[in-house]
Amino acid sequence: MVSKLQEKIVPNTMAAPEPDLTADELVARAVALRGALLEGQAAAEERGTYSPEMHAAFEKAGFYRTLQPRRYGGYEFGVPTFARMVMEVARGCPGSAWCLALSSGHSLNVAQLFGERAQEQAFGPDGHFAAAARAIPSGTATHADGGWRLQGTWDYCSGVPYSTHVMVGVRIVGEDGPPQVAVALVPRDQWTMLDNWGGYIGMRASGSNSVVMDGAWIPEHLLVREDFFAPDLSQGTEGARLHGNPMYAGGTLGFFQTEISSIIVGLGYAALDEYEKIISARKAFGPNAVLQSQHPDYQRPYGIALGKLEAARHAVLGAAQEYMDLARLCMEGERTYLRSDDMRLQAGMQQAAQLSFEAVDMLYRAAATSASAKNGTRMQRYFRDISMARTNPGLQFELKAADLARQLFSERTQSPAGQSA
Repeated sequence: MVSKLQEKIVPNTMAAPEPDLTADELVARAVALRGALLEGQAAAEERGTYSPEMHAAFEKAGFYRTLQPRRYGGYEFGVPTFARMVMEVARGCPGSAWCLALSSGHSLNVAQLFGERAQEQAFGPDGHFAAAARAIPSGTATHADGGWRLQGTWDYCSGVPYSTHVMVGVRIVGEDGPPQVAVALVPRDQWTMLDNWGGYIGMRASGSNSVVMDGAWIPEHLLVREDFFAPDLSQGTEGARLHGNPMYAGGTLGFFQTEISSIIVGLGYAALDEYEKIISARKAFGPNAVLQSQHPDYQRPYGIALGKLEAARHAVLGAAQEYMDLARLCMEGERTYLRSDDMRLQAGMQQAAQLSFEAVDMLYRAAATSASAKNGTRMQRYFRDISMARTNPGLQFELKAADLARQLFSERTQSPAGQSA
């Protein structure tokens, strides 16, 4: 079924660098960069982000344009393709994947929430776009000079070292009534990145620096009066109307969790690769010892971890596809994209991350002290990265569980049957 919105797609105004690039080719490029990413892990940690050379490689590969609208020079491949690409980058360097995913992915949110004028400005003139995002409204927006004056400090802006913009939650002040929340899209010349990313146990290459705005100014069209965590989808979205693609008609939590859980699943596979390398080079204890890779005591953790990671990978990719399907049904008027839809997708992908946590923990222990706990080893780095990721608010499934149940029960008393799972 073709929706009326899809029939109204406006022809492209900016061609992508490689118009014939396929989703599988994009993912294959991420696989091809694995060796360079592995080699650069230590330097990326020391630097706090990936190198300018790796940034250029990501740009050339088309990673920043994965979700960007075709109308503005992107490939518009879809959320499952984005998840696959991020997993493969994370398999080479989890911290670098965190930095890349949380800057390249937010082209979806810009295309979803902002109007045509804002998108033309953000994605132009050459189509290269990257934006760190911090949804918590840590600053203020005040009407001034026909636009908005912004003030505040936003921490943990992952991906900001190579960002052309930032997307931040703000509180609108100076108007009647209590402050409203909104989302501001702010070009790089209007903010300062602080040199304050360091001193953490892991994800040191994630580029999660803070951003400061002191009297920054943006035009009216670069701010939307929406709750970044829960935009109003009842009347459709700007992205659905402009691009005719359901990818831009969904909620926020389901997509944000795709970013994070894809990284964590890729991290798990990176640890599995490293474990295989370790046990393929060492012998088990005892007379007539064989390689550990030939001994059941070392094969068993590998097999269990692989099973957990396969389940996690399928869970994330399945949720990414369901995000697209639910948004399509919403755009076509078949059903409403519910708040509980977003929360269910988030909950499932949180559990996928939990499976990866369990796999890495098992492999870390099985590889033993000299290969796992020593400074400079990759297994230690993966364990540190997992330890850091566990503290992310988006991975605290216990804190979200009651909210999910409460939302579902509330909707079921108000909506027709079949709207919720």
